[in-house]
Amino acid sequence: MVVHTIKREGVAGTEEREDCVVKLFPAEPGTGIKVEIEGKARDAFRDEVFKVIEDTLKGMGIEDVRVWSKGRSPLNFTIIARIKAAAIKGGAFE
Repeated sequence: MVVHTIKREGVAGTEEREDCVVKLFPAEPGTGIKVEIEGKARDAFRDEVFKVIEDTLKGMGIEDVRVWSKGRSPLNFTIIARIKAAAIKGGAFE
């Protein structure tokens, strides 16, 4: 699999209900995926959201990245879409 790197901050999403903001930041090689989540669902769905984020990034070939997300009850497909958009904006596929 081809490994992609986030080159600059990439942001996608809104703070509207059932949406989320996702920010991806470059990280040093070998640091892995570091995730910070804010929002009401953070405690209730933390493990599931972490898994969705990690699986999506790994599936895209992104192994080293810092992730910040704040959501208002987003569904999994919304989280996935926001991660993909933020990765494109962050230069991962240039």
